[in-house]
Amino acid sequence: MEEIKIYKEKTKTYNKINKNKVTKGFVYILLVIGAICMLLPFLWMISTSLKDPLKVYEIPIKWIPENPNFDNYKRLFTEYKFHKYIFNTLFLAAINIIGNLFSCSLVAYGFACGKFKYKKQMFILILATMMLPGEVVFFPQFLLFNFIGWYGSLKPLWVPSFFGNAFYIFLLRQYFLTIPSELIDSARIDGCSEFKIFYKIILPLSKPAVITVVLYTFMGIWNDFFAPLIYIVNENQRTVGVALNYLKNTYEGTSSIPITMAASIILIIPCLLLYYFGQKYFVKGITFKGVDK
Repeated sequence: MEEIKIYKEKTKTYNKINKNKVTKGFVYILLVIGAICMLLPFLWMISTSLKDPLKVYEIPIKWIPENPNFDNYKRLFTEYKFHKYIFNTLFLAAINIIGNLFSCSLVAYGFACGKFKYKKQMFILILATMMLPGEVVFFPQFLLFNFIGWYGSLKPLWVPSFFGNAFYIFLLRQYFLTIPSELIDSARIDGCSEFKIFYKIILPLSKPAVITVVLYTFMGIWNDFFAPLIYIVNENQRTVGVALNYLKNTYEGTSSIPITMAASIILIIPCLLLYYFGQKYFVKGITFKGVDK
């Protein structure tokens, strides 16, 4: 009888293991199929960027061109001066990152660690601005910038970042609240000023949130099309989003597709690199260590 019970238990365990293997195998198959579906458009972009215009719509599709043509990438920088547009966008992204980190982190620190009257009410008021659609806010901003003479310049695209962003303030404030208040209190007892506490304690312990703000800001500026299209009138100040739109209208018919795909590949690379090197900060928590001497 005991041998029969042992045999039944082993059989149940074996069946469970087999079921888990089948389930995992099914999940992996679905993930592979989903990954292929997501990668196909990207692979088509790479393949098309290396083709001649007349071979774009060949059927069946040739995923690996017989004679790869790298002239599309070369012409972007020699003929269309695409490096100027990349520099303009990197400049805007850098100054917006500085502005958002400076303004939003200070405001978030005040709401997380400060003590003043009507703090909750003011924070709720800031959150309420997130409920307004961008189309509602854009028109009054445009009238204001036009009235003060900023239309046609880059100022409307970076000056607002130094006055805070409700979403980033909320994100940083919620992260600052996870930092033990004992650290802040002990620093105050030791005579640290509020700015020193903010710079020496809060920011180093908030790298995941800070990196998240940097990534979101960069991708928002890098992929922005509408605001630069409205405010920029000088061709030398165009960003990559606007330049890409003008690029696809440079030629007639289908001949603009390969060079447009080449430009799109180049524009994807910075976002991929940033996400690759910064993805761990999205899931990384705070690790507290002993006080280093």
